[in-house]
Amino acid sequence: MDLMAMVLGSAVLVAGSLGIGVVVHLIGIGRIAPSAWLGLPGGRLRTDAPTYRGTHRAATPLTWLGSTIAAVAAFGSLVAALQAGAKEWAILAVLAAVVLAIGLTLATWRAHTALGDDALRDDRAAD
Repeated sequence: MDLMAMVLGSAVLVAGSLGIGVVVHLIGIGRIAPSAWLGLPGGRLRTDAPTYRGTHRAATPLTWLGSTIAAVAAFGSLVAALQAGAKEWAILAVLAAVVLAIGLTLATWRAHTALGDDALRDDRAAD
């Protein structure tokens, strides 16, 4: 496999993993307005601004956990691409992608379960 493609793929995976964590965090603290293009999937998470903010705030810890572990694995794949070779790179790159997918699935589940949380209702009442 071409070394440049492996390095580029790993770098995109590192940046994408951390970028997802940052975006969900910023949505959770209200720095990013409700958007159809940004955030976790689900129409019920976007019914109004307080719901959008509250559900993403609830999902932030799982998002950070998954995206950070994925970024570390992706960085390992970058190092492996430069030093070890294609087999090691592939294992770590796939691990990073799987961890990110599982982490985002759990974070989305947490966001949807937060729809029934009392804290979310209190947040809507404050706005």
